[in-house]
Amino acid sequence: MTSTASSPITIRRATDDDARSLDRLARLDSQRLPAGPHLIALVDDAPVAAISLASGRTVANPFAATDHVLSLLAERAAHFTGERATALPARHRGVHPLAAMRGLFPAVPRARASRTS
Repeated sequence: MTSTASSPITIRRATDDDARSLDRLARLDSQRLPAGPHLIALVDDAPVAAISLASGRTVANPFAATDHVLSLLAERAAHFTGERATALPARHRGVHPLAAMRGLFPAVPRARASRTS
């Protein structure tokens, strides 16, 4: 299954009827299903990814393009959990944005204003 930009994506709270789909996604992703409750993402009405609202851990179909779907799931989960979703790499999570930029720009000496009295 491939997803295109025009494929409809549905994100909703998983129900008991989704248990088999969630288990299948976890097996495909070679993971254990994280503790629920979950949000599930469907592309063209087929389950492709899920996120645990309890832990933020995800499972996804490795045979489908799910990067954009996982980003949408994280953003939507943030509405349920009250946490801010982030696209930052794990090494930068929890780091102040200015501190994360440290080292990106070369140090430029500041010109000192000369005092003449």
